[in-house]
Amino acid sequence: MTTRKCDPESAWLFHGGRILDARRVGPETSTEAVLVRRDRIAAVGPLARLRRSAPRGTHVVNLRGGTLTPGFVDAHIHILTWFRATSDVWLQDQTPEALAIAVRKAESRAREGDWITIRGWVPREWSSELKRISTLDGALPYRPLVLVAVDGHSAWGNRVALEQAGLGSHTANPPGGIVDRDPSGSLTGIVIEEARPLLLRAVPSRRPASVDLERAIRRLHALGITGAHDFDRREIWGAAQELSQAGRLPFRLVLSVPAVKLDAAEALELRSGWGAENLHVGPVKFFADGTLGSGTALLEREYEDSTSTGIEVTSRPELEDRCAKARKAGLTVAIHAIGDRAVRNALDAIEGSIRRWGPFPVPPRIEHIQLVREEDLPRFKALGVLASVQPIHQVTDRPVANRKWGARTSRAYAYRSLHRAGARLLFGSDAPFDRPGPLLGIQAALLRREPGEPESAAFHPEQRLGMPACLQAHLEEPNRIAGWTLPAGRIEPGWAADLVQFDQDLLHMGVESLHRARVRRVWIAGTQVHGKSY
Repeated sequence: MTTRKCDPESAWLFHGGRILDARRVGPETSTEAVLVRRDRIAAVGPLARLRRSAPRGTHVVNLRGGTLTPGFVDAHIHILTWFRATSDVWLQDQTPEALAIAVRKAESRAREGDWITIRGWVPREWSSELKRISTLDGALPYRPLVLVAVDGHSAWGNRVALEQAGLGSHTANPPGGIVDRDPSGSLTGIVIEEARPLLLRAVPSRRPASVDLERAIRRLHALGITGAHDFDRREIWGAAQELSQAGRLPFRLVLSVPAVKLDAAEALELRSGWGAENLHVGPVKFFADGTLGSGTALLEREYEDSTSTGIEVTSRPELEDRCAKARKAGLTVAIHAIGDRAVRNALDAIEGSIRRWGPFPVPPRIEHIQLVREEDLPRFKALGVLASVQPIHQVTDRPVANRKWGARTSRAYAYRSLHRAGARLLFGSDAPFDRPGPLLGIQAALLRREPGEPESAAFHPEQRLGMPACLQAHLEEPNRIAGWTLPAGRIEPGWAADLVQFDQDLLHMGVESLHRARVRRVWIAGTQVHGKSY
């Protein structure tokens, strides 16, 4: 990894391409050059003027027709889970035969003592006769085997895995979760929603978390990502602090507080927005419901393909109590809410806690918002609630949404409606549960379909966003709520020199080709952290 820090007498001068941020999308806002000194942007304007003011030893970067943007922030990602998932084996088909192939492949890579973890399981595509522990025991009877659902909201273990996790006939359903049983009352090995940790916490880590985090950050740099709001497992806290203290965290990282750690965070007097130069405390995360794919997203009325309305992982009164407790402690909240009833519950809970304790110190947020009632749209602005969405989901989920929600999809992934109602949007990927990469998400928000598909395939194109709103959601907004010492996410004098150089003109190349642009170099606070050195 390239790491070249600007000393007090040197600087960077960028020219020869498009300078792009949320405020520089049209020709009337274009600029020729950007001058960086130390850790911040010193000047923006005509190249001749900036050359005259550049100090001796300035590194001149010719963009060669490409684009310079601020560093992108993924506002919802699970970094360690994503990185580790890249080396896991994924199911290529939803059949016992494909499972057997995946198990053999995973076993060939595994070390002694490793659990065998397979990703990409789609529960709805397995019959109730197959979703029994005997299916996994038949695939691998002598060592722990776990299948992780594609949406991450359920897992399936064989008998050895359940025994090592301490799960048995005595295990009760935890609040908001299900330990699944067959008609005879025997465990199927499947754990859903808040029951997942009962199984997954027993899976041993393969490497120190700090090693995986450092490697993950290098991969994120290559995507143009210079910061993230992480909603991953608890071990990332220690890993991030270790790297930060050692000066090896070239990344801006906001860490969420797991709901089970709220009491500990309160005792330690943690506050949202507090932290080191590049590592801050984020929101406490709560779950209001499950997911679309698993049929556990909480709806106002029944799914089109079942009589269920989903799972209320946390009741509305309990949500309000948790929000109020977090607010009293100086922490903000992030509530996972996918179905329209869950979104309503989350807004109600936030509103109730604000009435009791006043506004949150950092704006509260709702994660995903895949289905929302028309009457709830203006409440985001009125309550100051951030709408944290993952545009890539609308493309990936389109067939399932159409099948399960039918005509209600006119209110699904309603980004334009949220934006027009005054909601502040945050863009993320939710990796590993979908593909990371800011350009993929922006492309999805602009097209509402996969590139190359006909226009008729667009998923409710009336909900498309424009480029300025997309850039705002991926650049300024997630940086603004992080509370960095220097403002970041815009190419303006005095703002942090977090910059990404792309190989192509992102506006000229067209939306259909946006995913083909490649990152050439990345800088964070005046330090080059990715790409060929100058």
